Amino acid sequence: CKMAEKGESEINRADNTEHTEATSNLEGFITSQMQQQEKISKESDNLDTTKRDNFIARALSESRRMSMEVEKSREKTECLHAELGERIITEWRNEHSAEVLQAPETNLTNVSFQHG
Repeated sequence: CKMAEKGESEINRADNTEHTEATSNLEGFITSQMQQQEKISKESDNLDTTKRDNFIARALSESRRMSMEVEKSREKTECLHAELGERIITEWRNEHSAEVLQAPETNLTNVSFQHG
């Protein structure tokens, strides 16, 4: 899939900025929680700091990995839309929704794709 169109590139940069901000916000939250836990740990000293630090490192790593997976998925979706067109993608989504979702769920799905 060729993703070199200038307009799409500008949109992708804006999306990546939002994505980076969301990741930074999550990491900031985790870091502040970690610092708070360190204070509590020093007072009560019943928390193994090595285990906690390893857990937080794994959580941050997993968060980054999932963010990359989300970005890959978004790129694949954009490629499909560019290659096949919005009409075909919408028809497929509607057909699938009709087969697996109840009416209220289908309506919610349709609304989310109109705004997304």
